[in-house]
Amino acid sequence: MKQAYLNMRNFWLDVKNLENRKGVIEIGPDKISVAGIEMAMQDGAEVKHLFLATNSLGDSSLYFENNSKSGLGGVIGGHGHEALQNAAAHMLGHASKLTEKMTSAPAGSDLPAPSSVQMVRLFAVSKEKLFYTELPETELRNPENPFYPFFAYSQQTLGFFRQQEEAAGPQAHS
Repeated sequence: MKQAYLNMRNFWLDVKNLENRKGVIEIGPDKISVAGIEMAMQDGAEVKHLFLATNSLGDSSLYFENNSKSGLGGVIGGHGHEALQNAAAHMLGHASKLTEKMTSAPAGSDLPAPSSVQMVRLFAVSKEKLFYTELPETELRNPENPFYPFFAYSQQTLGFFRQQEEAAGPQAHS
């Protein structure tokens, strides 16, 4: 992973970045404040990553590795886009209900990257713990899978980010 991407990824995975912000809500029995997904994509011979995260303040960000000088593209959004905020809030809510089905590690632990381009890493973060799991994208698209709503809302959120970026025009592309 490229350093700029890792920096933004690590920022979102550290809930200490929310400590001094008003309105942070801790959701569910494990007090989740941040949730999201990470995917890997093949770009020629190189594997690049996409990271989507949201927090309980209604902030969401999408980051992806690209061929720019920094190696990072992204869209910060949610505010003023009710549909995006709603989808992201549902993603966070579903993540908070699934922590018992995820691996847990102490807060500040490294989140493993997706193991292949067919796999999706789902995660939830509290002050005390990092929760994560990895499943094949094909399984996540099955409505019978308990992680389906979490994944489906992440895909809606990604779609709204695309709409937001398209509406902003070429100057918004990083």
